[in-house]
Order: sequence, then C-alpha cells, then structure tokens
Amino acid sequence: MGAGGTTGSGGTGACVAGTEGCACYGNDTCNTPLQCFSHLCVSLTGTAGTTGAGGSATGAAGTTGSAGTTGTAGTTGSAGTTGAAGTTGSAGTTGAAGTTGGTTGTAGTTGTAGTTGTAGTTGTAGTGGSSSGTSLAFTGGVVIAGSNSIGVTGGLYTFKDSAGSTISPNCQGGTCFSTLNGAGPFCVSGTNAQVGYNAQLMPDYGTYWGSAVAVDLNNPTNTANAQLDYKASDYNVKGFQFGFTNNATSTVRLTFKVRDLSNNNLVDYCLNLPTTATSTIHFSDAKLNCYDSVPGPALGAATADHVVGLQWQVWASLDGPVPFNFCISNITALTQ
Repeated sequence: MGAGGTTGSGGTGACVAGTEGCACYGNDTCNTPLQCFSHLCVSLTGTAGTTGAGGSATGAAGTTGSAGTTGTAGTTGSAGTTGAAGTTGSAGTTGAAGTTGGTTGTAGTTGTAGTTGTAGTTGTAGTGGSSSGTSLAFTGGVVIAGSNSIGVTGGLYTFKDSAGSTISPNCQGGTCFSTLNGAGPFCVSGTNAQVGYNAQLMPDYGTYWGSAVAVDLNNPTNTANAQLDYKASDYNVKGFQFGFTNNATSTVRLTFKVRDLSNNNLVDYCLNLPTTATSTIHFSDAKLNCYDSVPGPALGAATADHVVGLQWQVWASLDGPVPFNFCISNITALTQ
C-alpha cells in the first residue's frame, strides 16, 4: 500500500503564496511540483492516497441517546423528539440503534413495532441506514476490482503532517497494511504534535494539521494521485456504514474527499464521528469544510458522484499533543 500525500488544514498563517504549507494562488495553483489541496500548497509523496482533511472541528453527528438523536442519521430527528413522548417500549430506543447501526436496517423495523406512533416513525431512520449487506474485503490492504457489487477498488494508507506528528503504521516511504485481509479491523495510533505559531504569532494550522488513514474508492492502479471519481449513483450508494472503536479521547473526523469540477481540486465534506460502535453516515450528513466557523452546504447526491475516497482524521491542537488510537472495520455501502 502506498502512502498518501499530506495536506494542511483550515488554519491561517502569513507565508508566501504558492509555497509548501502556504495558501494557493488565486487560481488554485502552486509552485511546481506542489499541488493545491484544501486551499493549501502541499507536496505529495508515496504511492497512493488522497489528501488529509483539516481545520478545527464544528458539529458532530448525533449520538445514540434518544430517538431524536437518532434523527441526525437521516431526516427524522424531529419525529424522534415526538417519539420521546411515546416511550412505551424500547421501540424508540431500538430506533436509535438503527441510526447508529442502521446496522441491519431492522432497527427501523423494531422502531415501528413501537406502535406508540412517532417513535416508530423514527425507527424508519434506521431503515434509511440499510446497508448493501456485504462489507468491503481487503486483500493485502487493497480492495481488488470486482471483489464487491458496488464498484469499489483502491488501497488503504496513512499520512500525517511533517511537524512532528506520528502515526503507526506509517505508509509514507514504505508499504503498510500488507497483512490486512478481509473486512478488518484496521487500526492506527500515534500522537499529533501541538500546533505551533508562525513568525506573525498566528497558529500555523497549515503546518500542524495532524494524521489520517484513508481508503480510495476508485483507484484501479492503486498509485499516488491516480484516484478517479466514484459514481455512487450507479450503485445506488447513499453513504457508508462501518464499525468504529475509539480507544482514546481524541475526536475522529470522517471526510469524504470530493472532486470540485470547476477546478479539478479535491475538497472536504466532513463531520465528527459520534462515540458509537457503528457509524452510519449518509452523504447528506457531511458538510463542506465542516471545520470552518460557518460550514458550507451538505453533500448532495449529484456532488457525491465525484467522491474519490474516505478519510478518518485526528487533527492537531493548540492545547498540546493529541494522542489517538482507533479502529475501523466492516465498511459497507448504504443503499437507503
């Protein structure tokens, strides 16, 4: 598996436009051989992968508390709130499990069993989390073309900033995940360096952005910067579900890397993951540059046809080093 290129995140700093770690030129270009990703000039190394997500986080997906919280997985949040009134049975609570998991799609059905009315309606949010049923299978850390019914092919890799952050396994400059076969789990751990300041005494988020693990969705050659757009609508894919185990206190952000057709750059549609055993994430749950103080719009179906990969990132902090340790498993496509 190749290592992905590194990229900065949403911080600001006064440095020379077009140079590594600094802002891109106005036309989204950089000095050769740098490339412009997430509005920053970065040097891409390794043999596979996309760029990192970044910035400081805002907004997280709902937790599994009540049926209302369940709504955040779909569009049934308000119905869930109504359902709280009818807590006759664990039906509403089961509906919440549907959102966390949408695991089997039956959580929604269980919600309906709670005939106390609107709680059952929230259960349908769980049904909306129905998966394709088959997890992506890795062979030596790569999803082989033709090995699944949803057209996914590409490798798994890690990357990090060059400011002292560490990640294991480290795919930059070597291979990793070569022993990973089946649906996982794959685990990463390390420590992100504390965010430093630039010469203007501003936080230098362009240099200190953290660490990430990623998988390409359409990279048949599994080589660096060869990611193609994954046309999700061809396979009725509306998002992804996966097992998530966070063994540290750091927050993990999921990013859909999406090609901007206006300039061919990759942009971030992202959200912070809830601390639940199964994450059910529809494309519409993610927002453009979720780390900005005012995030952009949600990821729509047409734009989602240009997703190139999934990334799980832990970002750096001004408050001190950030240790992380988490695992991902059983990645499946959501079809509802």
